[in-house]
Amino acid sequence: MTVDMTTLEGRLERALTAWVPWQRWYGSKGRPAHRASIVRTTAFSDTLRSGGARGVLLLLRVTFADGGPPEYYQVPVGIRAVLAPDLEPYVIAAVDDVVVYEAVGDPALVGALLRLTGAGARGDAPPAPHPSSRPLGVEQTHTSVVVDERYLLKIFRRISTGTNPDVELLRALGSTANPHVTGLRGAVEGELDGEPVTYAMVQDYLPEATDGYTAARAAARAGAPLAGAFAREAYAMGEAVARVHADLAERLGTAPTGAAELAALGGELTAGLEAAARRVAALRPLLPAVRAAYGRLRGLTSGPPVQRVHGDLHLGQLLRSAGGWILVDFEGAPGLSLAERRASHSPLRDIAGMLRSFDYAARCAEAPATGHWADRCADAFCDGYARVSGLDPREHALLLRACVLARAVHEVVYEHDHRPGRISVPLEAVAELVQYGHPDSGI
Repeated sequence: MTVDMTTLEGRLERALTAWVPWQRWYGSKGRPAHRASIVRTTAFSDTLRSGGARGVLLLLRVTFADGGPPEYYQVPVGIRAVLAPDLEPYVIAAVDDVVVYEAVGDPALVGALLRLTGAGARGDAPPAPHPSSRPLGVEQTHTSVVVDERYLLKIFRRISTGTNPDVELLRALGSTANPHVTGLRGAVEGELDGEPVTYAMVQDYLPEATDGYTAARAAARAGAPLAGAFAREAYAMGEAVARVHADLAERLGTAPTGAAELAALGGELTAGLEAAARRVAALRPLLPAVRAAYGRLRGLTSGPPVQRVHGDLHLGQLLRSAGGWILVDFEGAPGLSLAERRASHSPLRDIAGMLRSFDYAARCAEAPATGHWADRCADAFCDGYARVSGLDPREHALLLRACVLARAVHEVVYEHDHRPGRISVPLEAVAELVQYGHPDSGI
């Protein structure tokens, strides 16, 4: 059987225009999509004639009803004449006499995608023609598929020009043999408008690992019996983050932070706050107090040097393996442009993400002593970070507080867009931060 892709594309675009805005990785919630146009098709597997599937990478250009700038998204699809029942949850559309579905649910097509990345080129045996695979189904800005319980295939959904930070930073850290990151096995890279882009990557998978957020919630819920044990884990997390920061600084450099840079940061955070308040009305009563906290940065004359950092660090981005804590997902904060995610920032931004995450885990666990547990973890984390790096985050209290507030504001917007039922968690944190701070943690 043959497929006329020109005819198929025209009819499929209408289905994709309706389908894309409902996907978890779609980055412009609240902006009505005007049209999803297929601007590039790349075949990566073709067994349709023999009763199998044709695999095609679709690059979509999404335009918006508000006339704003378009966005590009990647959708790997399978095309079959007859669909197996286990692939029905992945269906996008039935067009003529074929069914188009997401390739991430099809082990045969996942194997073909994996081979595109060059996985196995470092001495490992290449994957079988039809490996076992399962989508993780937990990410927002990308899709990860576990292959043979050995590899993690990460497919980037929103495509921007420039090397994706996840690939860029893992390559840099790989040259240092850092024990707190997983090995990068390969990537699919190309061009868009004459600039480099990253479509997918493969790294080692840790099947027995537990994520830090799950462990933290369990410890917070248990209260006193596990408080001391998890404080020791928080200390080890601080050590791991400090070692990653040190290696990134060594490989990719640093720059000094003076009064001008801190004033500019205050302006940047204030602009982000204003944009957030325009989207989330519940933030507006807190605007004066948060602005004041950011404004205090203008009185500072120096801060820790800026460098490349993780960019979206929280408990869910740390995995507990047999060898210790591992940092994952170096993509950077969702919603920021690729240029912003590839820029240098204060290491306190990563630290602020962790301090917020301890508080978030405790609140969601409805711990009996939420504040005390979170503060104890925050202090342990800072102690571990200071031991390795020589930098105690609490000695930069105004800057750290501004970064923690910015992270909480980011969480408010995120929950408003994706999980409105949880918006009270970060919103209460913003109110408490501007009213009381966190005296036990120096912020």
